[in-house]
Amino acid sequence: MKVAPSQPLSEDQSNQNEPERDQWNNKTEFLLSCIGLSCGLGNVWRFPYLAYQNGGAAFLLAYIILQLVIGKPQYLLELILGQYSGQGPTKCWELNPAARGIGISMCVMSLVVSIYYNVIMAYTIYFIFATMQSTLPWTKCKPEWTDCSPEGRVYAPVPCTSNVSHMESLGSCQCTKNVDIDTAFTFNCTPKYKTAPELYFYKDVIRISDGIEPEKMGTPIWELAMCLLLAWLLVALCLSEGIKTSGKVKSYAFTATFPYVVLVILLIRGSMLEGADTGVRFFIVPKWDQLMDINVWVAAAAQMFFSLGVSFGGIIMFASYNKFNNKLYGDSLLITCADFSTSIIAGFVVFTTFGHMAHTMGVPIEDVATSGYGLVFVAYPEAVSQLPVPHFWSFVFFVMLLTLGVDSQFAMLETVLTCIQDEFPWLRRWKTSVCVAVCVFCYISALPCVCPGGDYVVKLMDHYGADFSVLFLSLFEVISVMWVYAHRIINYEPPYIEKGKPFPTFAQALGWTLLIVIVSPVLLCANDLGRAENLRSNTQMAREENPDCMRQSLSLCPCMTSRRTSSRQTPAKAGNKEPCSGVEPERQKTSCQSL
Repeated sequence: MKVAPSQPLSEDQSNQNEPERDQWNNKTEFLLSCIGLSCGLGNVWRFPYLAYQNGGAAFLLAYIILQLVIGKPQYLLELILGQYSGQGPTKCWELNPAARGIGISMCVMSLVVSIYYNVIMAYTIYFIFATMQSTLPWTKCKPEWTDCSPEGRVYAPVPCTSNVSHMESLGSCQCTKNVDIDTAFTFNCTPKYKTAPELYFYKDVIRISDGIEPEKMGTPIWELAMCLLLAWLLVALCLSEGIKTSGKVKSYAFTATFPYVVLVILLIRGSMLEGADTGVRFFIVPKWDQLMDINVWVAAAAQMFFSLGVSFGGIIMFASYNKFNNKLYGDSLLITCADFSTSIIAGFVVFTTFGHMAHTMGVPIEDVATSGYGLVFVAYPEAVSQLPVPHFWSFVFFVMLLTLGVDSQFAMLETVLTCIQDEFPWLRRWKTSVCVAVCVFCYISALPCVCPGGDYVVKLMDHYGADFSVLFLSLFEVISVMWVYAHRIINYEPPYIEKGKPFPTFAQALGWTLLIVIVSPVLLCANDLGRAENLRSNTQMAREENPDCMRQSLSLCPCMTSRRTSSRQTPAKAGNKEPCSGVEPERQKTSCQSL
C-alpha cells in the first residue's frame, strides 16, 4: 500500500526497483476494452436464454428497470473507484480496509467465471470446425435421432387420455389439456420432437449424460478438450504482456463493429421468416403477472451485473490504468447503452428465429426448445442456416461469437492477473509466466466441464458460482463506499477537468448519489432475499440427487472470502487509515489536498 510522503515508507515504497503499473496508450483502448467486457458473450449467449427461461417480455422489462436504477450508477461508481485509486480490485479498497475482502471476492468470482466461460468458447471453436464440412451437421436429422423433427413438418395433435399435469412428458409426446373436454382426463397430445440443431448440440457435441454423479460424468471428450486447449492458448497469447497486448488486439482488430454487422444481418433475415412476429410478441409484450415472480427479478439482476461486469472487478481494473483526469461520466453512459443495445439486438435475433421454429413445428413458442445455456447453440445455427450460402454465414457467425468471448475473457482473466500483481508487485517482472500458470490452472479445472456430465457442471458454476455471489457483493460494495467511506469526502472538491468546470455538476452528483445511496441498496436487498430463497428451493439447474452442499458451496465461496478477509482488519487499523491511503502519490497531490 502506498501512503503519503509524511508517513513512514511502506514496503511497496521501499522497493524502488519494482516495475510500475501499465497505462493505456490511448482512450480508445480503454473504451474498447470496457465495451468488450460489457458487450460480450453474455449479451449474445446468456441474455437470450435467460429471457426465454423467464417469460421473455417480463424479464426484459425487469432488466431495463434494474439497469437504469442500479446498473448505470454502480458502473460509474466502479469506474471512479479504479481511476481515483489507480489500483486494482484488491488494493482500491484501502479507502475502507474493513471492506478489502470485497476485492478478494471479486477476484475469486472472476476466476470461477473464467473457468467455465472458456468452455463456451470451446463449443464455439467446435462449431467453427463443423462449418467446414460439406453439409452443415445441424441441418439434417441423423437416422439414430428418432425424435428429430424433419424440416417443414407440422405435427397435428392426437388424442391422449391420462391423468397428467399440464405439459407433462409421456414418452414421445407432450400432453396439453383440451379446454373443451374436461371429462375422463382427456387431453390433446402433440408428438414430442426436437429440432436437428438441438439434437446435434446435446447428442453430438457435448454428448450429455443422465447426471453429474461420478459414474455418469465420464471422461473428457477429446474433441472438446482440444478446442478448450485452443481457447486457453488464444487467451494466454493475447494476455501475455498484460494490457499492452490485449489493448492492441482490441484497437487494431475488427471486434468493435464486426459483431454488430453480423447480428443486424441475422436480425433482418430473421424478421423475414414466417412466424417471426410470434417470437417478437413473446419478447416485447409482457405478461404482467410474471412480474410478480421474484425469480424473474433475481435472474434479471444477475444478468445485468454479469453483462455489465459490475462487481466482478473488471471495471475497476480497466479504470485503474486510466489517467487520473480522464472524463468518466460520458464513458459510463456510452458503455452501458452499448451493452443494452447489444442485448436487445441479440434478443430479437433469437426470438424471431424461435417464432419461425414454433410456426414450423406447430407448437407454442414456449415449447420450441429446452431452455438453458445451450439454447444459443440451437437458435443461432437455425438462424444462419436460413441464410444464402449457409456455410459462409455459419463460419462468420461463430468467428464473431469467438471474438466476443475472447473480449469478455480478457477482462475476467486480466482482473485475476491484476489482483495477483497488485498483491505481489515483484511478479510484474514475470507477467508472461504468471499468465501461463493461471491459464494452465484454469484449463485443468475446466476439464470436467467437457465430460459427458459436464453440462451439469457448467450449469452449477453459472447459476450458483456467480449469480448468488454477485448480488451480495454489489450490496456490500455500495454500503462500503457510500455509507461507510462517503462521510470522509463530503468536503471533497472535484478536480477541474475541462475549461475550469468541475465534473460532474451538482445536479448530476445529487441524482447519482440518491440512486446509489438509497435506491440501489433497497433493490439489492430485495434481490438478495429472493436469490437466497431461490438457492434454498431451486433444483432445476442440477439433478435432485446432487447434494445441496455442492451448490451452496459454489454460491458462498466468494462471500466467505469477503467475510474472512475483512475480519482481519481490526477497528484500530481501520480507524487509523487516512482518507487517501491506498491512492498513488501522484494522484494524492491532485485529488486529496482538499480532503
